[in-house]
Amino acid sequence: MNATFNIHRLGLTISKELQEKYLTILGTIGIILLAYLFIWAINQIGGDPVPAYSRAKGVISILSIVSCLAPFILYKNENRRMEGVFYAISPASTLEKTISMFVVCSLIFPLTATVLTLSLDSLITLLPFKAPYTGSIWGSVFSYRDYMDILMDSSMINPEQQGLVDRIYSSMSPLMISPFAGLILGQSPFVLLNMLFRKNKIGYTLLIFFGILTIMMVASIVSVLNIVDTAQTGEIPGEEELANWIDTWVKAWLLIVSYILPVVFWILTYFRIRRIQY
Repeated sequence: MNATFNIHRLGLTISKELQEKYLTILGTIGIILLAYLFIWAINQIGGDPVPAYSRAKGVISILSIVSCLAPFILYKNENRRMEGVFYAISPASTLEKTISMFVVCSLIFPLTATVLTLSLDSLITLLPFKAPYTGSIWGSVFSYRDYMDILMDSSMINPEQQGLVDRIYSSMSPLMISPFAGLILGQSPFVLLNMLFRKNKIGYTLLIFFGILTIMMVASIVSVLNIVDTAQTGEIPGEEELANWIDTWVKAWLLIVSYILPVVFWILTYFRIRRIQY
């Protein structure tokens, strides 16, 4: 069964998992909507209009956090020794289980949550309250160009550095993905870690990311110290050299994080599901 694939059986597997998890999906999305309504109510206290860029960043932040937690909510028992037995003996191959998990957890859930949250935001913009919500945020969630435009319009950039920022932005545009695509691709390491750990899933995941963050901070400090040492010796890179260096690293970072790592994580998830011993 592990080496087989049947489109009909895949459809049945997706349908079965949706029937088992739709209440959890709707309940989780309901919490998101209530949280958004609570934030809207808090904004009414200030009485100031809430522009589109502020709401776009807030919605994307909320959806990103919940999407990262979704694997631990929807598939928390599939790799446990007792609760996961029925998942292990289900008539589906490992590939079909992996694809079904991707469809349910990384496509259906983020898409439903995003559409309903944005629909609620659009409804609120029609209400004549003291702190009105102005503008639409649909485009900024589903288009990286719209999101980056409102992000850069709302940021304070030194006019002397505007040319460098514009150059880097134009250079990395072909590799950029929309915030919604980021929800889908950014979920992949959490899916793997959820299937990797049987207990204390979120705790172990936080420890791993804390360790990665610590390593990145140390690497950043070392890089800064190297730059300072270089500056003290008088070997200060020119603007063109600095722009090329930043451009290369940004492109490499986007390529690895947005395209390579998600595929690697899902391949590892496939092999993890295949090798789980119940």
